[in-house]
Amino acid sequence: MNLSTSVYSCLIVIYYLNHILVANCFLTTSHAPIHLEGDFSFSYTRTTNNGIQRFNSGFQLFSSLDNVAGNNEYTMRFGGVGRLFSDNENNNENRVLKRLQSSTVAVIGIGGVGSWTAEALCRSGVGNIILMDLDDICISNSNRQLHATKENIGKMKVEVMKERLLGINPECNITSIMDFVSVDNAYGLVEGMMPELSILVDAIDGKREKTALISACSRLKVPIVTVGGAAGRTDPTKIECDDITKVQEDRLLFWCRKDLRQRYGFPKGPEKFNTKNYKPRSWRIWAVYSTEIQKSAPVSEQKQADRSSSLRLCDGTLGTSCFVTGSYGFVAASKVVSMIAANKLIYPRYHGTERMSRGREKKVQVANVDLNLVL
Repeated sequence: MNLSTSVYSCLIVIYYLNHILVANCFLTTSHAPIHLEGDFSFSYTRTTNNGIQRFNSGFQLFSSLDNVAGNNEYTMRFGGVGRLFSDNENNNENRVLKRLQSSTVAVIGIGGVGSWTAEALCRSGVGNIILMDLDDICISNSNRQLHATKENIGKMKVEVMKERLLGINPECNITSIMDFVSVDNAYGLVEGMMPELSILVDAIDGKREKTALISACSRLKVPIVTVGGAAGRTDPTKIECDDITKVQEDRLLFWCRKDLRQRYGFPKGPEKFNTKNYKPRSWRIWAVYSTEIQKSAPVSEQKQADRSSSLRLCDGTLGTSCFVTGSYGFVAASKVVSMIAANKLIYPRYHGTERMSRGREKKVQVANVDLNLVL
């Protein structure tokens, strides 16, 4: 047997083995076959005394969309997410995907945390995403924000992020809102997203604005995942997600929790010297935070940061890294997708209103302003 005959025999064996393996894939796999785009076939050519003969093998069987169940691009993109979160007949792959595709999630703040959250939601099959931010991308965002690349410097964050998400899922319905959250507009912004809004992700860093946003979601009974401070931390393995009443080692969420109690009528915390026996009742507000002790900033810089809001800060005084801010964003997205997939949204328990002094209340009434819109 010469060399050419041996090669010919080997190719024939490979050809038949390939088809046997493909047949086994269809027999043993419960879900649709994997679709491989492009031409994955290979060919071998040999010259004989009788002319040229060509032998083909490969994956031509998978090269057509017609072989995928339903010929549905959405299922092809996100079927893996559906299978991941399906557990029984009542929560099968199709139902999970329908819930994700029909849900609406708002991401407020498209920065070091929100940009990663938005992309994770899009890659998980969320069908309607609201992006809100009024900031542009600056060069100092490069260390932590997903959209911060050379060609995007100076562009609006929500517009760049929208284009990126549509590149991932062209069928995703994305709404861009160019605005900042303020104490005065938080309630109106959330109310304007209803009734379609399923869950809101709070990824802003202004203290008073953040508190107003949490209070607005509580009063309007909108499920919310709020994110604490990621600056001054280096260990992403210390990140947790729990009720806001159980947050530790997070100065930003500590301040928000205190303000929610003092200004918005949320239940008070433990009395002094009685913290050991105190068991707070859950507010049903998910919070992403880290148990890592946060780096301390110089006193002068900390005072300046305390007086600032999210409207003016481009980078913090403590320093940040993408592997921490990105992890915060992914944990927030994980909680959102888990709730939607299981059809178990967590609605805030308390719906407090802002407490005003009598003098301020009279001024508001004289101005003929609806008290429910003043936060």
